[in-house]
Amino acid sequence: MMMKILKRLSEGGLYSNKIMAKELGVDESIVEQMISQLERLGYIKKDNMNASSGCDCSCCSTKKSKSCCSGKDNVNIDLWKITEKGRAAV
Repeated sequence: MMMKILKRLSEGGLYSNKIMAKELGVDESIVEQMISQLERLGYIKKDNMNASSGCDCSCCSTKKSKSCCSGKDNVNIDLWKITEKGRAAV
């Protein structure tokens, strides 16, 4: 199961845990556990992206804060990147 998730992540694109769980026929919590385990084992690493629409505050542009903007349009997105170890395993 972990290798299927790793392979899927290595293919690129944007996928939610919910979509991946549906494709694999498992509960979303299982996918979350597998992704955590892949990270602990060094196959993937987390990269956080802050997606603010229309944000023009100085703290975002200077990277002083991960999320300084307020409002409903401010969204943090966790991205997973495949490490060299992960690429070798796929």
